[in-house]
Amino acid sequence: MRCQSFVSVLPQLLCGSVALLLLAGCASSSGVGGGGSFFGRQGAAWTILCVQLAGPDNLSRIEQIAQTLKRTPGIRSQDVFVRDSSDGFARLYYSTFSRRTDPKTGRRSMPARARQDLNLLKELGTDSGQRLFLLAMLVRMPTPDVGNPEWDLRNVNATYSLQVGVFEPTDDFSEYKRAAAEFCALLREQDYQAYYHHSMASSVVTVGAFGPDAVITRSDGLTYYSSEVLALQREEILQYNLLNGAILRVKNPQGGSVPVPSRLVEIPKRP
Repeated sequence: MRCQSFVSVLPQLLCGSVALLLLAGCASSSGVGGGGSFFGRQGAAWTILCVQLAGPDNLSRIEQIAQTLKRTPGIRSQDVFVRDSSDGFARLYYSTFSRRTDPKTGRRSMPARARQDLNLLKELGTDSGQRLFLLAMLVRMPTPDVGNPEWDLRNVNATYSLQVGVFEPTDDFSEYKRAAAEFCALLREQDYQAYYHHSMASSVVTVGAFGPDAVITRSDGLTYYSSEVLALQREEILQYNLLNGAILRVKNPQGGSVPVPSRLVEIPKRP
């Protein structure tokens, strides 16, 4: 099957059934910080998160740590890099490598260099014995945020929004942020009040802005959505909480499966 951009397949959603082409397996991208592609048959791009800092002057402090790390014996200086994220954190990373997930066991591969680099970082410390990167961990390669800044969910002054899509990276799909931004744009073209929110592990797309009264607690102790939220959920394109453009189904007690519906989520605030 020929790979298509997310925008080119989204119109399928408006033609009868709510079924989108699953993006995993169709997208590829170049790695960040290490050069070259880490996708396709090689697997997904990963790196080591050494440390992250928030607060005033976080980027300058991280840069100072990075310069010290580059001068450390045994460290490949060209593999040390820094990213300043929109979530208020500056992060220091080291090394790049690819990992694939075994379809049978669900376990990800652990390249020898990744293990060696991680162990080395955890051993680095001061003369007094303080370990500097004891919490270092393997993470997916960071990618830049994309999308119309005005549609960032963090700009919304409300309590809840209706989540209608989640986009996550896979071994063969890295452009999850772009896919979320394009889904948001499509919904905007259909006159929906759509937003996106990016994080290190996933991007979500939501519709609408609601106050605390969107969730109603009745006398039976159960919670329900307001009529305004239910009206949105009756829209065909907003019924489900899509995963990478596909309807996700979960097992029910009867042994069958049901699609995961769209749901209210709390709106994140800027740091």
